[in-house]
Amino acid sequence: MNVSSRRVSRLTGVIWLVLACTTGAYADSIADKVTVSDPYVRAIPPVVKTTAAFMQLQSSDSVERFLVGASSPAAGIVELHMHTMDNGVMRMRQIPHIHLPPGQVVSLQPGGLHVMLFDVKAPLNPGDQIPITLTFEDGSTKQISAVVRPVDGMMRH
Repeated sequence: MNVSSRRVSRLTGVIWLVLACTTGAYADSIADKVTVSDPYVRAIPPVVKTTAAFMQLQSSDSVERFLVGASSPAAGIVELHMHTMDNGVMRMRQIPHIHLPPGQVVSLQPGGLHVMLFDVKAPLNPGDQIPITLTFEDGSTKQISAVVRPVDGMMRH
């Protein structure tokens, strides 16, 4: 094998290695292993600037993973929250992450875990689609679209 052939062979090997690593990185991201179902946002009157998003999350990974953040162009600030009982009073507080146990469905729902949207930038009308980006512990993201539902419809849901 001459010098030119060895260079081509070495370069081909490097290209295959880069492709294998790049493909593996995307295939192994947490976002790829999380299924999101039934995402929705509560409709709010035009004067209200805060609402919440709810959904079901399920990780197909073999170990516990974490949702660590969310963002949306529809809101100035987006945070992960949960409700807790404090001396008989239900209180909401920001949390750093949401646990995603392997194979289990985690419900983000009224009165429990949820995604808060503060400083909502425009009126949210029933039927609107709100883009939300979920961020996981490895930095991977998943884009979802949450439908706006009226509050009375959610009570029956």
